Order: sequence, then C-alpha cells, then structure tokens
Amino acid sequence: MSTDLKAEADALIARGRALLEHGDLPQATALLNQAVRHYWSAGEYYAAAAQTGNYGWALRRRGRPDLARPYLEQAAALFHQIGLEEFAERHRFAAEDAHSGLSAELLESMPTIVRAALERGDGAALQHALDALSLAERQVVLERLAAAGVIQTDDAAADDAAEALRQFAPLLEAIATVARGDRREQGALEATLEELERKGWCLRAPVGAIWAGTRDPAQLTAQLDPLDRALVQRILELI
Repeated sequence: MSTDLKAEADALIARGRALLEHGDLPQATALLNQAVRHYWSAGEYYAAAAQTGNYGWALRRRGRPDLARPYLEQAAALFHQIGLEEFAERHRFAAEDAHSGLSAELLESMPTIVRAALERGDGAALQHALDALSLAERQVVLERLAAAGVIQTDDAAADDAAEALRQFAPLLEAIATVARGDRREQGALEATLEELERKGWCLRAPVGAIWAGTRDPAQLTAQLDPLDRALVQRILELI
C-alpha cells in the first residue's frame, strides 16, 4: 500500500511540475498538497519535506518569492521534524530571505533575453536564454540569480545527499565498525535505526543485511530512495 501511495505521489508531482511550467499555479499547488499527504501516509517523510521545498524553490525561480515563502517554511518544519536540521536551516534561511527575489535592480542587470524570461516567469524560456549566453556571461548571471535566491545552481539531489552524509557520518562509521566485527555498539545502533525508521529513514533492513554479511550494493539499495541509497553506499565504502 505504501509503495502504491508513493508511486501515486510521484505521478502527482510530475503532473504538478508540468502545470507549474504552464503557469497553472492553483492546480499545481493542489497536486503538490495531495502528493505531500500521500508521501506522509506512506512514511516517505523525506520526500514530503523535499517536494514541499522544491515547490518553494520553483516558485522563487518563477519570480514569486511571496508565494514561495510558506512552502520553504513548511519544508523547514518538516525537515526539523525528521531530524535533518541542516536541511531545515537551509530552507528556513531561504524563507526568511524570500522577500529579496527579483528586484528591479536585478532585472535591469540581466541580459535582455534572460530578463524577458524572468518577467514572464517562464522556466523553459529562462533555460533557453541561459543556454544562448556565452559560458562566462552565463556564469555571472547564474551567480547573481543564485545570490538573490531566484535559482539554485547546485544539483539538488547531490547537495541533499552530501548534507545527509555529513550529518550521519558518525552513525555510518559506527555501523561500519559493527560490520567489521566489533559488536559492542550494535544494540544501541539498532535502537537508533529503529528511531530513524519512525522518522521515515529506511536503513534498518539494509544495515541488518550488511551486518549479516551482504555486500551487494544493488541488493542492499533496491527500493531505497536516493538519500537512503547514498547512506548505504557510504557504509559499504567504510567497511
């Protein structure tokens, strides 16, 4: 049942993203809210928080920081609830800074084709405009837009995985220590993994398999989301 809910939520997000690109904010928002409820019901708490934040960032890219702020705030609250404080802080800061967005001064500094796309809130046209710039000019434009919080220049998935790896580094090292044969902390780690599972992380089963001797990444990470997969892969690297 939870797998079905997650698949339905993923489909709703994809439909909502397409509607947002076409400027249908009310329907895109309705689909996002429905998807987040599905993620939460399925125990996919990270996905619920991440997609809420992604919608906030998308609204900022479309020049609507006023609409983005509540979604960034909600994402911060959800990340805090599941124990990802660095993620929460990033979204909290973005929410507090959401008033900056597209100022008249920023628009005036943009190349004509970029400015036109930003004024229309047309994400596809913005990407086309950026692609048409020289490499040096595109870098300057991206830096200015990122500084204003209009866009994110880093790959979101890679950035989130890096933050999760930093935040969970001591836990991952302790798990690897048990896998290498030192079982003294296993009981405490099992309790920690159980608590993390209640918060939406799916590490207990793959870690148990690792402790039992499994080392096949494909087998261990099947059905995991990108963050859980990155954490399991790091454990394997540490063993």
